[in-house]
Amino acid sequence: MSQVTLRIGGRSYVVACADGQEAHLARLGAMVEEKFRQMEGNLAPQEAQNLLFAAILLADELHDAREAAGGNPAELGERLDQLEKELAAATGSKNEAALELDAVRAERDALANDLANIKSAASGQQPLFAGADMATRLEQLAEQVEKCADTLEGKLSAP
Repeated sequence: MSQVTLRIGGRSYVVACADGQEAHLARLGAMVEEKFRQMEGNLAPQEAQNLLFAAILLADELHDAREAAGGNPAELGERLDQLEKELAAATGSKNEAALELDAVRAERDALANDLANIKSAASGQQPLFAGADMATRLEQLAEQVEKCADTLEGKLSAP
């Protein structure tokens, strides 16, 4: 345990505190001293009353600060817990959506690759029925089929 001497209203007070809390306690004492200075001219005859009034002024400021922040610390803590849960859920949803997006992108890339392969394989081939000379090509195809048929018939009739 440590001890800190606070100077408030012209008097010294020795206050015990946990080790490491000395500076914090000194700052709090300075806040009480500031309230004392603000009360100058309105001081009560008894020292205890002046300390009480300084504490009430500080409590009033604390109350106003809590109101401005949206309520008491317990309610704010509960609200913070709720917001943290919502954040975790939203983060989980975001991660799931990112994974889904990655899967869709991979599928798109695979389809694009398949299409490119098909186009590449078909690039050296002529379409069978493309162009204005389709009738001519069909006639040529029919002639080739007849030649094949004649050749086959010739081979069948040969001993």
